[in-house]
Amino acid sequence: MNWEEEDYEPAYVKSGFSHLKQPIITSDKQFTQYRWGLIPSWVKDWASAKTLRVQTLNAIGDTIDSKPSFRGAVKSGRFCVVPVRRFYEWHHLGKEKYPHFIYPKDSPYFLLAGLFVYWQNKELNETLNTFTIVTTAANSRMEWIHNTKKRMPVILSTESAKAWLDKGISFEQKKQLLEPYPTVFMADHSISKLITSRSKNPNQAKVMEPVVYPELIL
Repeated sequence: MNWEEEDYEPAYVKSGFSHLKQPIITSDKQFTQYRWGLIPSWVKDWASAKTLRVQTLNAIGDTIDSKPSFRGAVKSGRFCVVPVRRFYEWHHLGKEKYPHFIYPKDSPYFLLAGLFVYWQNKELNETLNTFTIVTTAANSRMEWIHNTKKRMPVILSTESAKAWLDKGISFEQKKQLLEPYPTVFMADHSISKLITSRSKNPNQAKVMEPVVYPELIL
């Protein structure tokens, strides 16, 4: 590992907008920590970087080789895998939003496809290591949960994660990995709105506990 244990920022909930450190596995075969929200090398100043990284938490898989923010990472072969125990998404019904907890059914982690880059902050004389998570069309279950955008992170099997990181495999071949993950390997349940509370700390185990909303029962 390339970090001290005390530098790690574990959490039950991680908001992308907080740009916390997250362990990733890079195509350079390093298991290290990067901050969520990709800052391309061409960004000129810290003010611009702070604005852009809010917009690059996720990257649409179909366009990562053409969008200016991501194509440099693709061209340079900077692919990464982001291991996560869980993620959260919201179902919309009328004016209400209902949070859902999504987790692997038979394994400890999801392996998410990502891209990573280095950016030199000349104002602070430091290098920022950042990443983005690649997304794809939602599978049937995620299409119901995330019923506004109907998208989901690209979740890789162990074998496809190896291929995503393999520098000997072209991006045209890697594109075939950008498919919805089978629903059979995923589990989920609705949770309380503690996750978006402004008066209580959502970063606690209770945030993952099931809560039934009668209006969501099919």
